[in-house]
Amino acid sequence: MKRGLPLLWLLLCASCAAPAIVPTPTVEPLPATPEPLQVVCAESLEPLCRTLASAYQRENPLVQVVLAERADTLAWQALEQGDAAVAALTWLPPEQPAGWWQAIFARDGLAIVVNRQNGLPGLTVGQLRELFQGRVEDWGPWGGLPGVPQVISREEAAGDYALFQEQVMGDFPVTLTAFLAPGSEAVLEMVAENQLAVGYLSTARLDEGRVRPLAIEGVPPVPEALASDLYPLTRDLYLATPEEPQGVTRDFVQWILGSEGQAIVRRQGWLLP
Repeated sequence: MKRGLPLLWLLLCASCAAPAIVPTPTVEPLPATPEPLQVVCAESLEPLCRTLASAYQRENPLVQVVLAERADTLAWQALEQGDAAVAALTWLPPEQPAGWWQAIFARDGLAIVVNRQNGLPGLTVGQLRELFQGRVEDWGPWGGLPGVPQVISREEAAGDYALFQEQVMGDFPVTLTAFLAPGSEAVLEMVAENQLAVGYLSTARLDEGRVRPLAIEGVPPVPEALASDLYPLTRDLYLATPEEPQGVTRDFVQWILGSEGQAIVRRQGWLLP
């Protein structure tokens, strides 16, 4: 019996030993999902809006700006249908629903451009109207290259077309022989490739290495003339929402209208309001 005591004692001591502690696994917090913000913009404003959206996201990583490019009329429709929270537009419809919010965030103008080989010194608004009516058969008498002008216009849904129709054409339609460009880059390409072509696009999208802008009524589309409204084809650019912006939409538009957003607007070649 005595020989079994040491063994029994060891068994009792082992049963009294402290239990092993298993560490509780740490649960890593799931990363927050960025809140999407649907933004639609006019085609001519896409480079500016893309730069603004990227800069805003860097400062606000919990917001994901989803940018869609549309012609102005289609951008407005996207806003009406609830497919976007905010729109950046070069044009607003004459009649707008009650309660909609809008603010001017930039300015630009519409440059009339010809091929760099065309020495045409400039045009009056009346001459420009005749030209786009298709009533001019030769650039030569006006001081340009001899030959029939090739008119380059935009589709009717574009804000550039709306301004040109309002400020230049009035009640007169653009000639049916005009080529329709789907965007600003297409205007640049078509005019640069055709020595007799003439078109129009935003002054902020102008590339004088490829085309030559004309003076209108003796005034060139330079920033000083645009800022002072001396250039005839100048316009305001808008941010619009279906109601007073709230939440992340409000923060986004306030950022664009603030010092950081406006500095980007200026650096990208647009004028401040």
